[in-house]
Amino acid sequence: NFGGCGRTLSDEHGYYEFLTVRPGAYPWPNRGNDWRPMHIHVSVYGHSFGQRLITQFYFEGDPLIALCPITNTVKERSSLERLVASLDMSMARPLDSCLPVR
Repeated sequence: NFGGCGRTLSDEHGYYEFLTVRPGAYPWPNRGNDWRPMHIHVSVYGHSFGQRLITQFYFEGDPLIALCPITNTVKERSSLERLVASLDMSMARPLDSCLPVR
């Protein structure tokens, strides 16, 4: 289970990018045999600490999204779809190409 964090700044147009590994699903004990879908927690700041948004995004094609009690609280399908990141394989790089050379 990943316990780290990262930080990035957006450019003048609000764009950003980061490189990570796709997280795995994991069980949580809130209701019997529930599993959380693959997701990444995100904390976004505006111009001050009071303009903070904490959310999470999910990965396209994960069948657990439809079964998750948290995502099922989002009643409008279009709102939930805005939390799902599309997978652009043209941007994928082998993990060993990202490691520093020592």
